[in-house]
Amino acid sequence: MVAGGFVICEYEAVKRVFPEFQRVLDACRSALISKAEADWSPLKFGGMSPKAGQFGESPILPALFADNTGARMTTWRQYLASTGSQTLMTGVGSGGVIPEDFKVGIVGLAFLDPVMRVTEIKMQISDKKLPRINLEEAMAYNKPCIVFEDYYILDEETAFELVGYVEAIGYQSIKLIGVQLNRVPNKLQVTDTGAAVA
Repeated sequence: MVAGGFVICEYEAVKRVFPEFQRVLDACRSALISKAEADWSPLKFGGMSPKAGQFGESPILPALFADNTGARMTTWRQYLASTGSQTLMTGVGSGGVIPEDFKVGIVGLAFLDPVMRVTEIKMQISDKKLPRINLEEAMAYNKPCIVFEDYYILDEETAFELVGYVEAIGYQSIKLIGVQLNRVPNKLQVTDTGAAVA
């Protein structure tokens, strides 16, 4: 699973600065598909256009997560109304869990704004607390990206929380990078056409 290492680089330059990114993403995707085929048998992997008897794949959609106010996200952008340590993102299900019928593989996260309002983050998946990441170095980048040296899997009905230390009030876009599997593709119900790419 995860050793805890990471690289901070420019979001647009992930492949050039951290060439192992594709290896990590491929390993994450492969592990996630294997897990889904075992858990969701007899369904098989159907890629981006699944048919009957298959589960689908998509980018990680913000609709599976709740923002710092507890509201379901429609884009990765949210308003940080106060400073200090606070929850930035959780699973959208009751108790901060990833909803049933979805599995998420995370290989990194990106801050899509030139202004960094968050100086430190830490994640928790179920009862596993992951190491803090100091983001002060990231402030030198236009759109900083944290790429993990290995991947994290958020299984369906598993709690997820991203906590950060906020130094300035304002908007911040924090995008999870990775892959999402959908047991029932029609269940996505994404009404905001920008949700997948925002």
